[in-house]
Amino acid sequence: MSNKPIKEGIERERFSHEILGFLGIAFAISVFLFGFLYLTASSLAEIYFEKIYPSSYKSELEAISVWIRSISLLAASLFFVILFSVLLGQKVSYLREIIRGVEALRIHRMDYKVLVEGNDELSELAQSINYLCETERKLLEREKQMSEDRNRLIRALSHDIRTPLTSMLSYTQYLKEKREFAQEEMNEYLDMMYKKELQMKELTDRLLEDSERKVEYIENGKFLMKQLTEEWLELLEEKFHCKVDMENCPEFSIEIDIHELRRIFDNLSSNVEKYADVSQEVTLQIYEESGYVIIAQQNTTGERQDNIDRHHIGLGNIRQIVGFYGGNVEITQNKENFDICIALTKIKTV
Repeated sequence: MSNKPIKEGIERERFSHEILGFLGIAFAISVFLFGFLYLTASSLAEIYFEKIYPSSYKSELEAISVWIRSISLLAASLFFVILFSVLLGQKVSYLREIIRGVEALRIHRMDYKVLVEGNDELSELAQSINYLCETERKLLEREKQMSEDRNRLIRALSHDIRTPLTSMLSYTQYLKEKREFAQEEMNEYLDMMYKKELQMKELTDRLLEDSERKVEYIENGKFLMKQLTEEWLELLEEKFHCKVDMENCPEFSIEIDIHELRRIFDNLSSNVEKYADVSQEVTLQIYEESGYVIIAQQNTTGERQDNIDRHHIGLGNIRQIVGFYGGNVEITQNKENFDICIALTKIKTV
């Protein structure tokens, strides 16, 4: 720490040395100019008086020499002031440029950049201003990006919360309207509602606390997929004719966040509820291909095709989740059909 004040002291002297250098240059040139004017004028005066007064001209020459000395001194002084002002004016102009940089920094004009000239305190100040502007600009961009990411997360989770909430409302409405039912059926619906409540709690926890994903090792991945397809089927079978195909799904293990996997299935079912043609079949296939577990869903859209292009949040959520696990999402759609193929992640077959 003892070297820092010494270093700063040396750096502070550079600008003063430069000013002294301007003074020295202006003074040296002014002295030369004074000598040149005085000697030249004196020589010309001596030659002039020698021709006019060949016998006696010394007294006249001494009188005129006083005027020559005074005029030469005045001219040299004026030249000194002008030259020093010009040299110093360059620094003053540069200082004004630095002041504009400080003002730009104050009003958050982060695109402003001060031209670095020379190697003194002013150039160091210009570099510092440019560094502060660049740092502030990056901080603002990072803050904006974080805000956009946060808003995107809120929109995504809010969208996914609606699916289990809608299911719970549907189950509740069904239980409310049905007057008689077996205890086993009631327990079944209560169990499904409890699962949706846990899912909503997990989503709201992530929304409010921004908790990290919980990737865990699932030894029986096929059984997990079967459970999720059954939940998918329960949500849609009352309104749609659904078909589930898991014949080509082998026994496998997988590392994944179960809540995120459930979000994928919820978004798939939500997409069907919103846009699929109720008179046509909806198919869901789970199989293995090239070491990936594949989730493929096909449905007919028909007249509801106009709504698809206005709702991309659910599909965007699927892409985001699958992207984390190194997978891929392919979507094929036209006026009548909508197909989505999700290569979720690498699996280990048993």
